[in-house]
Order: sequence, then structure tokens, then C-alpha cells
Amino acid sequence: MHSTRRGLLAGAATILVARPGLAQEAWPTRPVRVLIGFPPGGGVDIVARLLMPKLSERLGQPFLVENRAGANGNIAMDAAVKAPADGYTLFYGNVGNLAVTNALYRELSFDTLRDFVPVAQTMESSLVIAVADAVPARTLDELIAYAKANPGRLNAGSAGAGGPSHLALELFKRQTGLDIVHVPYRGSAPAVQDLAGGRVQMLIDGYSLMRAVVEGGKARVLAVAAAERQEILPQVPTTAEAGLPGFVAGSWHALVAPAGTPPAVLRRLEEAVAWALRETDLPRAFAGQGVAARFRNAAETHAFIAAERERWGRVVREAGITLD
Repeated sequence: MHSTRRGLLAGAATILVARPGLAQEAWPTRPVRVLIGFPPGGGVDIVARLLMPKLSERLGQPFLVENRAGANGNIAMDAAVKAPADGYTLFYGNVGNLAVTNALYRELSFDTLRDFVPVAQTMESSLVIAVADAVPARTLDELIAYAKANPGRLNAGSAGAGGPSHLALELFKRQTGLDIVHVPYRGSAPAVQDLAGGRVQMLIDGYSLMRAVVEGGKARVLAVAAAERQEILPQVPTTAEAGLPGFVAGSWHALVAPAGTPPAVLRRLEEAVAWALRETDLPRAFAGQGVAARFRNAAETHAFIAAERERWGRVVREAGITLD
């Protein structure tokens, strides 16, 4: 009798000890929320809504995009950090969210390297340098010469203060020594609209966002801020080819989780992202949006975010940009 009871107790203890592991192995058993710091219809939102159904397909539970726009993504990131680190709340963001925000805002409740753990990088896209049709420049060299001859006369739009397009402009200004007036907008769409209307004369942003106005003859792309020419714009030179070597600017997205998320959950997520980007039609869907699939695993993404924080943080400090 006593030996039987001891056996039952030992078995119960084994089951209790095993439960956490079994729970992690079973993840996910319910829908996963993916927070985004931008409104519906923007670049991050569009790409996320292409990716998440693939993760649902692989992992067997819905991955639900939840838009919490405001403060350059800080509202969504703050909510993600405060959520339980159980794998059921994730954050999907871009270079501005994950690599720039801590340099722009000094009073934040989180640090993107301390309080988040990367799952994987998912995409990358190069920015392009475009001008309104009325600008008398057909090449990048001509644009630089025109700006030097007319200091302070060129207005350059951006998708918002502190975002990728703004920081790329500041990097361009510092590298060329040009006096160009920055005009921030609340998103890329109104900036592109004003580029088409000639109210701003220059914009450094993603080509997919301005494709319609370029094809409509209201703006011209002078160079791609990348190391190689882009498949979507094969006739457009890189900035190095156009006479500005070393000027490379782009955007990227990554999926991250709150620090403390179980390693087994992170591994399953990383594998699912790798599968989606390598074994499905997702890269073709991304290409249709003018961006390229780019997988980096968790360790590579952590190192990449750290390097990007250093690079863009230096631009923020040298340009004196603050949003507090």
C-alpha cells in the first residue's frame, strides 16, 4: 500500500514538473496578438498582413494584427513590453521603431534591446531620391549642384520627424553639405501628394509609395540609396553610380517579443518566419509591394538592430533631433 502511494505521488510530481514544458511545446493554443505602431494601410501594416497568415498556417492559430498608432510606434511598443511574456503578444516594427526611437525620446518606459528579444528580420527596402517634375535636375549631380546654388530654396518632405525618410534626408544633407528645408508630414502619403503637386521639391522614401506619381510624370527618381540596382528600377543608378558613394539608406522590419518570452516559443516563431520567407509565395507578395524578403535569425537580428541603433543614433545626435 505504502509503495503504491509513493508511486502515485512520484507520478503526480513528475506530471507537475512536466507541465511547464508541455505548455511551451503546445504553444500556441490560442490566438496571438501582433501589435503595430501605425495605422492600417501603411507600409508596416501592409507587410505584416501579408506575413501573419503564413505564421497562422504554420503554427495553427490566428496571428491578429492590432494597430496602436501614435508617437512613432511608442504606444504599441509600451503595450507590448507590459504584456505577459508568454508568446501571445508580439510587436512588429520597422527601423524607426526598433533602432531610432531610443535616440529620439529620452523619457521612454522601454529600451528596444533590453526589453525586447528579436524573433527575426523579415524584409528590407531601399529608399530612393526623388524630385518634383518642376525641379531642373535630371541627375543626382545636377540636384546637388542646384541645391548648392540655391541654399534653403529646396523643401524636402518626409513621412514624419525622426522616421526613416527624415533621417535619410539628414544623412544626405550632412554628406553633401547642403542647406535643404525639412518639411515633416504625418505619413508618406501626404508627403508624396505634395511632391506631386510641387509643394515640396524633394523626397527620400520608398519607391512603392511614390510609384504612381513617378509613372504619372509628376516626379522623377534620380538614384536608389542602395549598394546595388533594384529589380523594380533597373534603369535607375545607385547613389554610388550617381556620384555619392557611401550614401545608403533603407528600411527594414522585424518581429520581436517581450523579454522573458520562453526560448521554446521564440524558436518556434523563428522557424515559422524562416519557413514563410523561404518556402512560400510570400517573397513574391512582398515584391509586389516593392520590398524584398530578408530573413535574419534571432541572433543576427539582435546584432543588426544594435548596429543600426548606433548608426542612426549618431545621425540623430549630430543633427540635434529630439522629439521629447
